[in-house]
Amino acid sequence: MYNSAKKLHRVLTAREIRKTFIDYFTLNHEHKFVRSSPVVPFCDPTVAFVNAGMNQFKSVFLGTAAAPHRRVVNSQKCVRVGGKHNDLSVVGQDGYHHTFFEMLGNWSFGDYFKREACAIALELLRGPYNIDTDRLYVTYFAGDKVLGIPADMECFEIWRSLGFPCERILPFGCKDNFWEMGATGPCGPCTEIHIDHRPGSGPSAVKERSRLVNGGRADLTELWNLVFIQYTRNADGTITKLPAQHVDTGMGFERLTAILQNKSSNYDTDLFTPLFDGIQSISKAPIYGGSFPNSHNSALLDTSYRILADHSRMITVCLADGMLPDQNQKLRRVLRKALSISKQVFAHENLLAQLVPIITETLGDAYPEISTKQQSVIELIAHEQEVYKCLCESSSKAFAEVLTEFPKLDDIDLMECPGFVPAYREFQVQRSNFANNTIPGDFLYKLTDTYGLSEESFLKLAEIENMNCDLERYRAELAVAKLRSKQPLPNGVERDFVMEQRIANAQALLTKQLAPTDNSYKYIYSYNMKTESYEMPTLKSHVLGLLHNDIDVPSTQGRCLNQNSDRLSIVTAASCFYYESGGQQSDLGNLFVISKQNPEKHHKLEVVDVKQFNGCVVHVCCLTTPIEDLHLAVGDEIHLKVNVKHRQLNMCHHTATHLLNAAIRSLFNKVTYQVSSVVNSEQCKLEVGLLGKRIQKSDVQHIEDLINRAICAASTVKVEHLNAADVLQQNDITMIPGEIYPEQGLRLINVQCPELNLNSKELCCGTHVTNTKELSSFCVINLKQTNRARFVFTAVAGDAAENVLKTVALLRHRVDMLEQQFQTDKLTNATEIELHTIRHNILHSSIKLPYVFKMDTLQRITEMLRKLKETSRTTLKEFVEVEMRNLLLEKPLDTNPYILHYITSSALVEEIPLQRATKLCVDRPILVVSMCDNIVKARCCVPKNCISNIFNATLWLQSFAKTFGGQVAAPKGQNAEIVCNMKGRKVNTQFEEQLEQAMKNAQAYAKSHLDF
Repeated sequence: MYNSAKKLHRVLTAREIRKTFIDYFTLNHEHKFVRSSPVVPFCDPTVAFVNAGMNQFKSVFLGTAAAPHRRVVNSQKCVRVGGKHNDLSVVGQDGYHHTFFEMLGNWSFGDYFKREACAIALELLRGPYNIDTDRLYVTYFAGDKVLGIPADMECFEIWRSLGFPCERILPFGCKDNFWEMGATGPCGPCTEIHIDHRPGSGPSAVKERSRLVNGGRADLTELWNLVFIQYTRNADGTITKLPAQHVDTGMGFERLTAILQNKSSNYDTDLFTPLFDGIQSISKAPIYGGSFPNSHNSALLDTSYRILADHSRMITVCLADGMLPDQNQKLRRVLRKALSISKQVFAHENLLAQLVPIITETLGDAYPEISTKQQSVIELIAHEQEVYKCLCESSSKAFAEVLTEFPKLDDIDLMECPGFVPAYREFQVQRSNFANNTIPGDFLYKLTDTYGLSEESFLKLAEIENMNCDLERYRAELAVAKLRSKQPLPNGVERDFVMEQRIANAQALLTKQLAPTDNSYKYIYSYNMKTESYEMPTLKSHVLGLLHNDIDVPSTQGRCLNQNSDRLSIVTAASCFYYESGGQQSDLGNLFVISKQNPEKHHKLEVVDVKQFNGCVVHVCCLTTPIEDLHLAVGDEIHLKVNVKHRQLNMCHHTATHLLNAAIRSLFNKVTYQVSSVVNSEQCKLEVGLLGKRIQKSDVQHIEDLINRAICAASTVKVEHLNAADVLQQNDITMIPGEIYPEQGLRLINVQCPELNLNSKELCCGTHVTNTKELSSFCVINLKQTNRARFVFTAVAGDAAENVLKTVALLRHRVDMLEQQFQTDKLTNATEIELHTIRHNILHSSIKLPYVFKMDTLQRITEMLRKLKETSRTTLKEFVEVEMRNLLLEKPLDTNPYILHYITSSALVEEIPLQRATKLCVDRPILVVSMCDNIVKARCCVPKNCISNIFNATLWLQSFAKTFGGQVAAPKGQNAEIVCNMKGRKVNTQFEEQLEQAMKNAQAYAKSHLDF
């Protein structure tokens, strides 16, 4: 590296270089410092990572958001691992490519322009940074005839006036010196400052070196890019001038640090040397030598040093910013590569996690969130390491076989999906039938419905198979399935799913030509303390658009309206109805059509669904009573009235969901994050990721107690309105990882209970109660673990919770009475039947009960049933045979081609030979399950005529056993395709959930693989 004759008195550290940049602009040039946005894109769905300094100001350039200040400076965290800017494949091969880097930048939003930007930049470089200007070249835009833009001679003259000789001011075309945000939008010429690392002296040397600018040379590189945003590219490709002019600059921090520290490689600076020292100290590997491929025998080790150091920085920053590996495949791929290098090259599998404190030390001052989240980052890495280790060491024969056959699958994390192996095998069988290298939508839906794969999962599958997905058809299939799962329509109105899909398509088409609906009225409501209910005023509006079923009509006059099946879709200029979003169910209510002939008369339409297309709110109405003289036309006045009770239950459950999320974060000192939520009038569901913790019954009780104390504390539920720039400057707002939020109009729901250490601040578009006391009560009614680190809580609040507690009181009283009989030895056969009935209802009926009460009651009933077993006159043989004979009578062969059954009476005995059950069924495949003394077993028998290459006793039983991690094998001397047993596995309190999942897997396997 060239060592300037204008030497610095002291080499600046990286921390000092960054601080000098920020201070120079804030103290000398009236810029406001704006902290770096997270590398997780907050409002931009077009990129997987923030990859440039201007990303957080994109909306300012587009004119959709106001600038935070007229002059701004910052240091932005950036990640480049994919897309147009992809540095991943070359990281470690040279001295300047990185997956994570920092971009120093200054901005002018309609304030100063070209002259000031150039002068300020030059002053910093030759002043505080003391760079010899004889090492610098500058470029300017040479113009473009196609665009009709002349050469930027203004920029040329500015640099000349600042002392640059003409031979150091070089013109370049659009490729190098015209910046565009995208195919359309803001754009403009730019000027780049390049630095020569091996400058010569004299005119001939300058002339020779100037030819190398923009030539991709490592010894003459771009240092700073100053973009002058003064045009916009239109959809037709033409360029027009913007009303306001902006400056957007970017300078790579790592490259600047290398220059100022007189290093030939970014990796030789104090941004990386502490990491190399840490790797060497921990692993005891040979020290980093700085060699590159084809230069030295130790290049492989040094390349691994660089890759691990780079990747550890990227991983730490991404995890600290809330990005999750199981939601970002690129991050998980980088993380697993770092884990692999740690183990394979440095022989230390925990090396990556131990580098995090070193990264915190080098970056924590500039980005405090890294220091705050250090422990969470370490825990996330440990979790991912365990997942990866288990994946690599999986003893499952099916996983091992599919990995051996298709080793490329090791690059993705689909193997954790329980249904992946059979799904992938079916995919391989069916792929020859797929046209145009595209996985069809109906098959994608089968992957979801039969095997449990999510859209994200099969998109990963398509990526690794280099195929496309017919997502449009898939989502249509999903929409129809969603309609089927909804509650029946009022008064027995029948559903026509094909018609509903046609209506949805027509609604989307209709709204494209209408003005957006003013939907702000959905947030206008108040709580009446006297009546303890909400008041939601009736809204007067007028009709913008009208559909009769799927036909766009100007009015209903002359149309025959069938009350049993017809739908009216009504778009209004304003609406107070909430449409389904943010996990919250849409409102119900009524629309009132005022008679033109008689204003005192009106027709009532029942709103059964509310949708939003293209900014328009669509009220879907059913005719629940005959309306012969309904006359409704576009432009008519209409009154809108929300069903208050339904909305209030939704509001209670939505606020309860926020409190539940906050309580989980408060009680568990672990990494937690929200995955999804569903809010409706009946209950709320919250799926969370929770690392390093298995939730116990006592934890659920603590959560309930905390939330009920928050309800008693009567805390105000505050609503604040923010924009994206405000949110990015705060640390304590809970957001869903990977969620894309709008730039403007963000609603922050804030509930503070400091005395309980329960604080909830979440961005949310839903409706909420105004005070926690309006929830009245809260209880968790179910807890289900969906994978290694995810749990789904189902809960109720408000009136729904009060109803649950009333049921509990009755049931508890009855179980108490039975227990008294148990204690006084007054147990009878009738008691046994009642206990079985109660147990069955708790496990399988739709009755809502608190989770803790349910677990406690099941335990009490199990103990009583065990007591009954000791005194029962019924023999073991009778237990099994009576249950199985009854089952076979209920399920004849013509309608049930296979039997899948859990023997409920098995819980009453210490041991049960399952062959007693299977021998009763010889005409079809059978899989039976027992659970005795906390040991679960299973047995499967398949007649010879039902065996195929994809279905036999072993394969079917494996689909069941994988949930329990059970081993399967044929009895000694028997054919494994005909009969197979699952070795007993000890189960815990999650048995019911595991059984449900295992039975679901076995059911899906039989349906898709058994030929019947």
